[in-house]
Amino acid sequence: MIADKDISLTFMKGMEVLEAFEHAAHPLTIPELSRVTGINRSVTRRLVLTLVQLGYLLEANRAYTPSPRVLRLASGYLKERQFGRTVQPVMASYSKRLGDAISLAVRDGVDAIYVAYSPGDPALITSGFNIGSRLPLTATAIGRVLLAFEEPAEVDRILAAPSAVFTPATKTDPAAILKDLAEIRVRGFAHVTGEYEPGVASIAVAVTGANNIAKAALGIVGPAARFEKPEICAEKAELLAECADTLSSFV
Repeated sequence: MIADKDISLTFMKGMEVLEAFEHAAHPLTIPELSRVTGINRSVTRRLVLTLVQLGYLLEANRAYTPSPRVLRLASGYLKERQFGRTVQPVMASYSKRLGDAISLAVRDGVDAIYVAYSPGDPALITSGFNIGSRLPLTATAIGRVLLAFEEPAEVDRILAAPSAVFTPATKTDPAAILKDLAEIRVRGFAHVTGEYEPGVASIAVAVTGANNIAKAALGIVGPAARFEKPEICAEKAELLAECADTLSSFV
């Protein structure tokens, strides 16, 4: 545990300002950023101007947007794991075999965050997810499989917090989710329908390490009707598992 005296609170607040843009659909003003982050307006102003000076934010008409420079913050993570040279070609190969877009995600707190993506048939893509997109752990296949192969104490901690409701089908009862996680471990893959988007189904498998804890997860998404037959789900999950085995030494 890091002691509070060793932490820069100003830097933490600056990161909070950057993170406030994650779900923003339009440029944000300083009052809006102050309201979203809960940081005093004068402090928010200094943080924003600092980020503009550093090149991480762009200003137009007193509203701000992230600049392309923010991508530098992720480049080290992606380069270290050689995503472009090793992970992406493997995913592209399996995407063609599956006929589906494949996403690779890792756990970040209570979310699954996409770190790689290989497109399949654009006509089958239901949402504009891409690298950096976040999905809830509890309501998606890619999130559930990350939880299924996580340390039990960590799963209990995550499920202790209230789960968001996205559709009438969203499971929020911890006992029901734990039952599903146990079934996923036996079956080897997650299959979730209509819990995050109505009429949309997802299938995912874990990329595990030597301790059988998930390092990442691979998932596909499509109209629920495409994944109604158990044999089709099992077939696609088998190919995803092959892909996961291939990627396990790189991720």
